[in-house]
Amino acid sequence: MITSETTTIGMCLEPLDVLFFRDGRPFTGSERSVSGLPLPQTLAGAIRTALLRLAACDFARLKKSIEDGQMFEEAVRSSCGDEHHWIGRMIVRGPWLARLMAGGADVEVLVPAPSTLHRHKGHHSAKLLRLSPLHVGQLPGWDPPADQQGLRPVWTKALTPTEPAEAYLTPAGLARFLEGEDVSNGDVVSPQDLFDLDYRTGIEISPDRLVAEESQIFGRGFLSLNLKKKVCLYSEIVLPDEAPSNSLFDLPETLPLGGEGRYVFVRRLPKPFNWPHAESSRRNQKPLVVLTTPCAFQAGWKPKRLEDHVAAAAVPGSLAFSGWDLARGGPKPTRFAVPAGTVYFLESLPNDWAQTLAENDEDRQLGWGCCLTGVWTDE
Repeated sequence: MITSETTTIGMCLEPLDVLFFRDGRPFTGSERSVSGLPLPQTLAGAIRTALLRLAACDFARLKKSIEDGQMFEEAVRSSCGDEHHWIGRMIVRGPWLARLMAGGADVEVLVPAPSTLHRHKGHHSAKLLRLSPLHVGQLPGWDPPADQQGLRPVWTKALTPTEPAEAYLTPAGLARFLEGEDVSNGDVVSPQDLFDLDYRTGIEISPDRLVAEESQIFGRGFLSLNLKKKVCLYSEIVLPDEAPSNSLFDLPETLPLGGEGRYVFVRRLPKPFNWPHAESSRRNQKPLVVLTTPCAFQAGWKPKRLEDHVAAAAVPGSLAFSGWDLARGGPKPTRFAVPAGTVYFLESLPNDWAQTLAENDEDRQLGWGCCLTGVWTDE
C-alpha cells in the first residue's frame, strides 16, 4: 500500500502529432477504426515502461516473474533491483484534457461534465439544469430493483425537454458544481473546441510483391487535439516516500503514447493542479461524489466503497475495455467501466474515505476511479 507520505507531480503532455487510441475489437481490412480518448491504463503503461527502461529493467525477467505469479511491485524489484522497486508502487492519475495557460507553467484541467448537468433542448438558456434525487413516491412508476429498494430517482423539475450537457467543465464550473451552485454555459467547453478526428485512408501492402493487396483498404480516425487553443493532456504521478529526489530519472522529453508510433512531449509542471472540493456546511446538504476517470466495479454500477451510503446515482452508460496480459501473452478479458461524469448522491461519506473508488490496488495505481467530493441539497 502507498504510505501517507507521498509526492504528487503534475505533468503536461503535448502531442507532437495526431494520436491513436483504439479499443479491443479486432481490426481487419475494409474497416474504419476510430480513436477514442486515452484510458488511464494506456498512460500508466507508457510511463511505467519509460521509467523501467531508464532503470535498466530486465524485461525478460519481469515477464517471467509475473508469469510465476509475483505481484507487479515484487516483479519490478526482482528485475530492476531494490532501489527501483518503488516504480511498482507509484500511482499514475489521468489523463485529463487540459489547456495550457499563458506562459506554459500551469494548466486548466477540463473534466467531463457530470451526468446530472442538462441543458434545455431546442432553445438557449444562460445556465444549465441540474438533476437531483426525488423522494420515493414523487415519481409515479418508479420501481427500483428488489435489491435496491429505497434508491431514489434522479430527475429534473424543468417543464421543457432537456438533454445531457455533453461538454467539459472548466475549473471554475467544476468548483461551482461541487459547491451545489448554478453552472452557466460559460463554465463549459464543447468537445469540438478541444479535439476532432482526422480521418485517413490506408492500404495493405503485400510483403512478397510490394504492391497493394486487392480490397484491403482501411480507414482510421486519429485523435487531433486543438493545438491552436493549446489543448494538451494532464496527468499526475503520486510517488511513495521512498522514491529518490530525482524520482523521475529525468523522464524522456518525448514519450510514445497509444498506437501507430505517435509521441507526446512530456513536461513536469512547477506544481500539480489544485483540484476543487466541497464539504457539507448546511443541515440539508449531503455529500456527492463525481468520477473524473472511469472505473470498473465488481457490482456493476455501484462502488463497493459506497455500499450502504448511496441515495441515488446518475450513470450515463458503460465503457468496455481490455488490455494486454504480460503473463499470458494475450489480451485481458473485457471489463466494463462506469464512465467519467458519473455522479453518486450519498447520505454520508464512508469513514475510510480515500478520494478513490478503485476496488483494488492495481486499478488504483493505474488511475481508474479518480473522483471528487461535493454537496447536494436534499429538499
